Amino acid sequence: MVPIATLLSRGEALVVAAKLDAAGIPVDVGGEFYTSVSPDILAIGGFRILIPIGCHDEASAILRETAEDFAPEFPHAMRSAMARLSVAWLGVTAIFALPFALVAGLQGLGFFLVAPFLLMTTPVNPAVRGDYYLSGQPS
Repeated sequence: MVPIATLLSRGEALVVAAKLDAAGIPVDVGGEFYTSVSPDILAIGGFRILIPIGCHDEASAILRETAEDFAPEFPHAMRSAMARLSVAWLGVTAIFALPFALVAGLQGLGFFLVAPFLLMTTPVNPAVRGDYYLSGQPS
């Protein structure tokens, strides 16, 4: 068995596995039953799709044909939701940090300036594309 893809979305992994299974290619999805919505899927390495080595060229052709029209993009609703969350978080931070900065002086202002970096800890679903390990381009 060799990997054909490592995906971060359980839905995408099951769709790819179903597509290959429908073509008669035996498929094993590593982590198939892991259904957490937390970012822990990154810790286990995503959902690995394994196929027999003898079917790699056929599976690559099927996935290449399927992916021709697929152009993922970050959804507009997700962008606007993250923008609203960022503004709300900065507003709450300002409400609590600004009075502290006024009392404590410049040392308190340091936290206020660093607070936007706390948004980097907010888990989001970026709807990214997984890694596909396809055979060479067909001639």
